[in-house]
Amino acid sequence: MKVLNMEKLTLLAVAALSVLATGCSTLTGEGTSQNLSVMTYTGDNKDLLGAQCELKNDEGTWTAVTPATVMVRRSNKDLVVKCTKQGLSDAQANVVSKTKANMFGNIIFGGGIGAIIDHNNGSAYSYPPVIKMTMGQDSVIKEAKN
Repeated sequence: MKVLNMEKLTLLAVAALSVLATGCSTLTGEGTSQNLSVMTYTGDNKDLLGAQCELKNDEGTWTAVTPATVMVRRSNKDLVVKCTKQGLSDAQANVVSKTKANMFGNIIFGGGIGAIIDHNNGSAYSYPPVIKMTMGQDSVIKEAKN
């Protein structure tokens, strides 16, 4: 059996760590949670304060009073948001979970191990950072509305 010299062993270790760190959300610190801004509007597009909103996915349920910033747990499942305010029709949205680009780096460069880890803990996914809800409307949010 041939023994690797220290220089080759060091080079191999650096290469292995580089491959494992490429794109891995767990290692790059993106984390399993994400802050989302939630805002509500009337049907004629005026700011609406004080709506009660519930955000829910397979990882949990969070509540907020608008305008708000809410930290939610990331998931490959969409986030369902429902906002209510007395005297107005409810607003409901399906907020689409998007696979982040670094997930593909995990698959290509990391042999899939990082991808499996990031998928299982949710860090491979993200939601649009701003959720704008219009009372009386049901919608699908794929990107942040301007």
